[in-house]
Amino acid sequence: MKVFGKPMTPNAADLRRRIGYIPTNPQFPRGMTPITYLDYMGRLFGLPADVRKPRLASLIRAVDLLPVSGEPIAGFSNGMTARLAVAASLINEPELLIWDEPTHGLDPEARRSMLELIKSLSQEKTLILSSHNLSDIDEVCNHAAVLSRGQLIFCGSLQDLKGRMRRNHFELDLEGDQKSITKAVQAIRGISDFRHIEIRQRRLELLLQDSAANTSALANAFMILADNKVNLVSIRSVGQQTEHAFLDLVEKEESRGFARAYQSEAA
Repeated sequence: MKVFGKPMTPNAADLRRRIGYIPTNPQFPRGMTPITYLDYMGRLFGLPADVRKPRLASLIRAVDLLPVSGEPIAGFSNGMTARLAVAASLINEPELLIWDEPTHGLDPEARRSMLELIKSLSQEKTLILSSHNLSDIDEVCNHAAVLSRGQLIFCGSLQDLKGRMRRNHFELDLEGDQKSITKAVQAIRGISDFRHIEIRQRRLELLLQDSAANTSALANAFMILADNKVNLVSIRSVGQQTEHAFLDLVEKEESRGFARAYQSEAA
């Protein structure tokens, strides 16, 4: 494997100095403080004191740990530990960041702060994130690689991954009197392209047949709504697109694997 155009070997210390890494559930010496730990990491990277000291001070402020910079790490919450891991991964001013499950175990506020930090850092550095939380990937990434049982089954833009998804489940928010909406829904039920139609108050859920073209089916539904003087407030595809695309991709890959195994056994 090559990193920065050079082979990554066990002795490639010059390449590792250009990388910042955060593992899942990062652990730190519990008796150390953020200051002593970051100073220790800086010395491991060979940073002289005149570079190390101001850099760790700047990082402690950046990750909002200044009030506890002299406190033992043992008493830190998950969010504080995650912020310290971020600072440690940046102490060597890396060009490439590899972060494994950076939002794992964080509460909603800490998770939001982490995602905003990732967005900020991505403007200057290359980040590789590993995550099972696909809504995070959907928010901060522009390319994705999908692994299934240790095999790479997709590598490309996030847009290409979403493009593999079947767009057949929609929710429509409607505006109009209930009698007109009921009449319109009854007419839409007559369109064979839909296999499930449900109305809750003024929210219409439409599930298309797998073989149906969503544009023509929805166009027919819109015409019926217009004929009945029912306005469309909003329309959205149901569910997290990236998650649906991922599950669909893995399901297809596993089906091919089962088929290959069956064929080999039969042979």
